[in-house]
Amino acid sequence: MSNTPPKVVVVLPTYNERENIPRIVPALFALEIPNLRVLVVDDNSPDGTGQIVEDLAHESIYNGRLALLRRAKKQGLGPAYIEGFKYALALGADLVIQMDADLSHQPKYIPQLLEQARLFDIVIGSRYAAGGSVDSGWGPLRKLLSWWANRLYTPAILGLPIRDATGGFRIYQRDCLIGMDLNKVKANGYVFMVELAYVAHRLAYRIGEIPIHFPDRQHGASKMSSAIALEAALRVWQIRFRHRLLKPANRRSSDYAD
Repeated sequence: MSNTPPKVVVVLPTYNERENIPRIVPALFALEIPNLRVLVVDDNSPDGTGQIVEDLAHESIYNGRLALLRRAKKQGLGPAYIEGFKYALALGADLVIQMDADLSHQPKYIPQLLEQARLFDIVIGSRYAAGGSVDSGWGPLRKLLSWWANRLYTPAILGLPIRDATGGFRIYQRDCLIGMDLNKVKANGYVFMVELAYVAHRLAYRIGEIPIHFPDRQHGASKMSSAIALEAALRVWQIRFRHRLLKPANRRSSDYAD
């Protein structure tokens, strides 16, 4: 058995994150995880996020471990992640970490995600697992809606055995990302996380959770709104009908050529 550490690629989608990128990139590399690379997928941010990433990538301290994938325009969170996942797989990633760039997903939890990835195909940093929590500044309505969506609504419709289906802080095994066939994942916004979790569940991949604290972003503007949340809730039904017939035998076995 090889003792070579797995190749880990962190995928960070960005749109107007110039204040956060110079904070999260050093924080990720400060973890000193062997074979760690960071891939920023930028949707042509008008605030110059992409240029900041390019400037950081030229610093000798990162030694080619920071890369930028530029997209022509803002096309949605789901497509950004899918393009980033495929790029990470092309880089030879054994494990792919999905997280936001705004530091609401705290890098300090990554060692725990890596440890649990020994046991599961997907591990979710969960706000609603025992010991998890959200920002104390959340109002009662926001807390209720998020709890209801993750603990009642989505599990009831999709039968998901997880507590935080909308959580976007995750780690995936390479074979799991390939097996889910990313070309068939169609969600565009935040419901993308629900679709991936449901596809993985239907294909019988092992899904685990670790508790995290989820603080609000301190810099930049949030992309979440009540309209986005409502659309995501309605699209849960669409996800169910799109993938309800999936079985473990439907796992994709070949690597991505596109």
